[in-house]
Amino acid sequence: MQPNQTRTLLVIAGEFPPLKTIGRIRTVKFVKHLQDHGWKAIVVTLEPSGQEPNYDPGLLAEIPEGVEVIRLPLVDLEAKIAQTAKRLLGRSSSTSQAPSSATELAPSAPVSVSSPSLLDRAHGTVRWFLKNFVYIPDSYAPWAKVATQECLRICGQRKIDAIYTTLPPFSSVSVGHALRRQTGLPWVVDYRDLWYGDVLREWLPEWRKRLELRIEKRLLRAADLIVTVSEPKTAYMQRLHPHVTARWETLTNGYDIELYDSRQRTRPVGQDYVEFVYTGRLFKNRRGYAFAEALGRIRQTDPALAENVRVRILGGVEPDIRARYDEILAKYGIAHLYDFAGDVSYTAAMNAQVNCDYLLLIVDTGETSDGVIPGKLFEYVAARRPMFALCDPGATQQIIERAGLGKAVPAESAEACEAMLREWLAKPVPEVVQSDDAYLAQFDRKAITGRFAGLLNQLVVDHAAKGRV
Repeated sequence: MQPNQTRTLLVIAGEFPPLKTIGRIRTVKFVKHLQDHGWKAIVVTLEPSGQEPNYDPGLLAEIPEGVEVIRLPLVDLEAKIAQTAKRLLGRSSSTSQAPSSATELAPSAPVSVSSPSLLDRAHGTVRWFLKNFVYIPDSYAPWAKVATQECLRICGQRKIDAIYTTLPPFSSVSVGHALRRQTGLPWVVDYRDLWYGDVLREWLPEWRKRLELRIEKRLLRAADLIVTVSEPKTAYMQRLHPHVTARWETLTNGYDIELYDSRQRTRPVGQDYVEFVYTGRLFKNRRGYAFAEALGRIRQTDPALAENVRVRILGGVEPDIRARYDEILAKYGIAHLYDFAGDVSYTAAMNAQVNCDYLLLIVDTGETSDGVIPGKLFEYVAARRPMFALCDPGATQQIIERAGLGKAVPAESAEACEAMLREWLAKPVPEVVQSDDAYLAQFDRKAITGRFAGLLNQLVVDHAAKGRV
């Protein structure tokens, strides 16, 4: 790149501030630090309604100055169909059941009583149909069509040097594919999570998995660079797509060294009780039951040790997971040791991380979990409190233990969790974490973005040399 030359990256990102998803951080940090390497960004993302459970307007401050953001609404087909059905049913009841005289008013009453159940059944059927047959691969499919047209308009009016799609949502791949085919611009696909084979998508029926794999294979044939967040994921993807000619690279998530510099601990270590904090959602294959079981077993044999523990869960919990927690906590009589605070602001979550005694990390389980390195891990790295991790053997465990950040136990082994929890509670809470900062330097987000900028520059140069469309 020539001195003072600026290139432009068109970013398609369904997750971006002010939505408080962990996935937003990777993208917003990339576009921020890429500016230091001569790349500016135009971000096409979701226009939030403000009613989302993960909406946090304070996160708008994360968007760096100089980053252009174009927001497009997410079409809610379910709501539109439901409104239409209500209008039709309402019109039907008012016309076909219209009384001819005042004496016929009473018999019409059952219509209003039975209509809600009819609407509920119809709504459930619509939701099932959309989820299984329309929202493929996800509910962003309608948004992707609108995003494609908007991005084509941008490419026609602006000088764009490369296209970057970050997943999930997986519908973003179709946007990048269409742009690559119609503009000839080099295209980068960034897999924060796997599409086919992701541990959080195991609920899909087999026919749907096979269909989506075929779609993924077809779309990726047009990609120029495919990035994942761990070496196991990159290797898995290469085995899955042997005919894809794109360059494969691994760019892990990272942490910002200065992220917590302004946050001082206000609660003395181990004061009154030993506090474990988890900040994030619990859903699908991310549950953490083993920790609750372990704490309950300790209370049965050593009540005083267990009574000294408090567990705070800051984030949404799926109803069925919460119901299972309630069963475990009631069984052992430890409900008073748990605090399910629900969704909190990002600032509140960061303060909780700094002030806890131990950070509780709960990682997804499943067939490909060895390659999972959650963005949450690197938030915790920056908070510099010891981690008690529930994760299966793999990349996350290796980073935690190699860096001296804490220990990991198999995610669903209550026995292993109990043994380690007893060991930790028998010792004083560490004042500081003696981590291997030299090892952790490779996860500095600025350094990772520098590598990404180098890949983008090489991609543009190679693309120009080949002159392909």
